[in-house]
Amino acid sequence: MSLIWSKDDNSKRPHPRDLVRNCGQLLGRLDDVFPCIYLAHFGVRGRDMRRRLIEENSHGLFSVGERLKNGNRPGVAPRNGLLLPVRLCRNEQARTALEAIAKLVGDGKTGTMASRRRDVQALLDKGFAGQWEVSDTEPLDNHVVFQPSPGLFHTLHESFDYVTEVIDNEAGNVRITNTARFRWKQYGELLEWFNTLGGTGRLREWTTLAPYFVCGNAAALRSYNMDRWAQAGLQRPVEAPGKWFTIRPDVADGDIAIRMEMRVAGWAKLHLTLNGKAVEIWLSDVFDPLPELVAWSREIDEGDLPVQMEIDEEGQEAVLTVLSTDDPARVLLRVTRKDENEILLEGIVSRADLGAKLRAELVRFFTSEFDPREWDERGDIDDGDAEDDGAEEGDGYIPMNERISAKAQVLGNPWLASAIPSATKDSSP
Repeated sequence: MSLIWSKDDNSKRPHPRDLVRNCGQLLGRLDDVFPCIYLAHFGVRGRDMRRRLIEENSHGLFSVGERLKNGNRPGVAPRNGLLLPVRLCRNEQARTALEAIAKLVGDGKTGTMASRRRDVQALLDKGFAGQWEVSDTEPLDNHVVFQPSPGLFHTLHESFDYVTEVIDNEAGNVRITNTARFRWKQYGELLEWFNTLGGTGRLREWTTLAPYFVCGNAAALRSYNMDRWAQAGLQRPVEAPGKWFTIRPDVADGDIAIRMEMRVAGWAKLHLTLNGKAVEIWLSDVFDPLPELVAWSREIDEGDLPVQMEIDEEGQEAVLTVLSTDDPARVLLRVTRKDENEILLEGIVSRADLGAKLRAELVRFFTSEFDPREWDERGDIDDGDAEDDGAEEGDGYIPMNERISAKAQVLGNPWLASAIPSATKDSSP
């Protein structure tokens, strides 16, 4: 997971950042993706849009919304599926035809619907030898629907790639970083793969996918989750007390204690104690702070200061800040509530001691206490939908072996991996 640095300007607006993702809702502009074939189903569950990383069996299931212009009540119709950019098509004749169709449907809708449909079909006949057909019931706009015919899937299998990983940024373009050959030869093969991922409903009915041709008019479905994910990870605060002040001679290094605690239902706790004063910070899997916590700790341990991070406790936000002083070996540790005039914890501590204790506690917690059943599963099952209560395999549930666990992500960090005892590594799942 990549993190972006931003200057702390006390702004309350989100600070967009790069997000590596292989699934979930795309927030950035899609100039590098459109026009594309989008094999997708209409309607997306909240957990499908919130996902960012999942293991290779379902790489590439991205959510893209269609902007709806319903008079004074505009909206977004979300879909979920595979994106096949036209520019990656290896068949020049097919690629040329689709690029011409993209210009045709985006030209201001001149002519009647019937004449435009005939023009689109003529381009399809020329590019695909009559094996592709446009739907005769759907409108011809920036989300054209093709018939899911055997000829269409033959061409997709022979000539198209689909997107499996991107770098997403709400303030910029979605950048494609990885693709794969479209491996399904028939429509039924694709449906079987998709529905065995847990996409079926309570009655075990199969979800169908439609071949959309998308060349614009896309939008993200806003939510609090999306806003939080788009905010900055680590920040460089502008405050520099060491530039103007020295530490009083009578101030000794504070005694810092750090403890992480596993709780249930997607929660953990970070306990910080400084000179006998304690503060508890809730860690939520909905706004997963673990990658930032590891990165923040590493910056402290390696002396790359100042550094700051925010932890969203689902209702209030804690800000963890470490500032340089006039002594390179000593730092100011401060824990505050965002947007509130409240300091929860503050004091001078040894930088080396703070970094070493953070590193040791992260290793201890994730090798001996962290429970993936209480963390990794919750974010994909509980999205507030009533139909998710009691979810089980085949009902939107995603088996643990198809996920990238938080434990694997954290302990795979080179800075932490080098501190894990060999015996622990050998016994880890």
